[in-house]
Amino acid sequence: MGALEEIKARVNIVDLIGRYVALKPAGKNYKARCPFHPDDTPSLMVSPEKGLWHCFGCGAGGDAITFLMRIERLSFQEALAKLAQELGIELRQGGEGKARLFQVNLEALRFFQRELRGPSGEKARAYLLSRGIEEKLWEKWGLGYAPPGWDGLLRVLSRFGVQTLLELGLLIMGERGPYDRFRDRLIFPIRDEQGRVVAFAGRAFEGDPKYLNTPNSPLFTKGTVLYGLDLAKEAIRRKGRAVVVEGYTDVITLHAVGVEEAVASMGTSLTEDQARLLSRHTEEVVIAYDRDAAGEASALRGMFILHGAGLRVRVASFPPEEDPDSFARKAGKKAVEEVLAQAQPFHEFFVTALSSRHDLSQPAGKEAVLREAREFWPTIKSAVLRLEIAQKLADLLGLPLEEVQEALRGVTKPVSSAEEKEEPLLTPEDLVVKFLVEGKIPDSVVTEILAEERRFSEVYREVVRRWTELRAEGVPDPGLLVPSLSPTAAARLSRLLLLDLKVADENQALEEALLRFLYLPRLAERMEAVKLALKDAERRGDQEALRHLTLEFQRLCRERFELLRRR
Repeated sequence: MGALEEIKARVNIVDLIGRYVALKPAGKNYKARCPFHPDDTPSLMVSPEKGLWHCFGCGAGGDAITFLMRIERLSFQEALAKLAQELGIELRQGGEGKARLFQVNLEALRFFQRELRGPSGEKARAYLLSRGIEEKLWEKWGLGYAPPGWDGLLRVLSRFGVQTLLELGLLIMGERGPYDRFRDRLIFPIRDEQGRVVAFAGRAFEGDPKYLNTPNSPLFTKGTVLYGLDLAKEAIRRKGRAVVVEGYTDVITLHAVGVEEAVASMGTSLTEDQARLLSRHTEEVVIAYDRDAAGEASALRGMFILHGAGLRVRVASFPPEEDPDSFARKAGKKAVEEVLAQAQPFHEFFVTALSSRHDLSQPAGKEAVLREAREFWPTIKSAVLRLEIAQKLADLLGLPLEEVQEALRGVTKPVSSAEEKEEPLLTPEDLVVKFLVEGKIPDSVVTEILAEERRFSEVYREVVRRWTELRAEGVPDPGLLVPSLSPTAAARLSRLLLLDLKVADENQALEEALLRFLYLPRLAERMEAVKLALKDAERRGDQEALRHLTLEFQRLCRERFELLRRR
């Protein structure tokens, strides 16, 4: 058992949280007033059985470690060290021990770099060149390749000991022993601000997950590092801004064309740690995700986190169907700089992003915009910014300012205790994720769900991807899944796991959720594709195609009828 697992197994979450708030028994759980928002009646729920907490008022949640991080403003490693000291558990994080771990990661990097240039790396080299990443960039960014074998890295680094390689996440312990985590993947080393390799990310050429990252380790905590900051920090200070993109190739390509102040959040869920890191180097951040990703809830939440750290935040919008990597390769530095220069203040983008997803000519669309805005309202500390956003929403929706402000403040009104509140409505997506992480879905259906990962929302995609990684290592423990997620995803998952699902038949509930989340939407897409093909065949006068497509559409209609009849 590793140190993290031992700490989670031994820490008493009720005793820990009880140091900071007055907990009262509530059945098999405990409740308290939440310390993270004004809470007149108990909204915080703590489950000693599951080792999780969640506030049904502000939405915060997680495990014992995330609570300690939040209440005492600690990093993951600081919280882990504090608990380890209290429990008498030894953590390998002394200066000498860490130096050895950095050396192991450096040796792993050299192995991956040799493989990229060797016979087995031909596919990876071809991929990089096809993306415009030339050989001179491979060394600068430390790019490498993990060969397809199960023990290539293990054999080369065996002198450091299996336990050390497991601790760094380079190996996975399987039923038959340890094996390489990264196999047949393009490797991106993740370096800290000083340029030391703290973790790795591996991109698959086919299959899932597309990206596989090193888990939390003594050197690396998810959400505390910005990819490329070691190479970008001088340009950030010189230009007075940081350009934050989503992925590794976005950073590499932007630097290659001359936009050297680019760093990557490695996903759209920016964290408070990353915001603090940026604030040490600049006062301005330009978010430069692709158009769809920038408008997702996790990206919007990250913008508020950046603003809360005292940063000026603007949002750049690339042309449709373009991301920073593709646009920079096609258009070059001058065009990228023009896009960055036209970046909107983030609060204007926030209102635009909300409105673009709904039909504002209908009352339901206006209500949806206000409902989404309410989710972010508790995170906006600036009274001036609150007033400006409320005024923009009022203008957009054609409503009086006072009514909009009242609607937005609705989330902070006193509510009854967590026990007395009506059970929160679970969507089909919620139910699928809950059953998935609790191990209640047959393997054959799991395979089908994972093949349709794109259907999950951004937050749940993070949960599903991390669960898939843990599943490759054995039976995933939901309790170990939570601390490896971003704060937003951890809070969402802790809520799911703490909710007691009151259904007469779980199998029937799962079947209904899968029907509404997966089977019917998938069938609707196929039917729409056939409709379009029918129109095209009719336009061309292709009678044979019309006959086949009509039969196919009729078959799909029968399939839909059968699915609905099973409900």
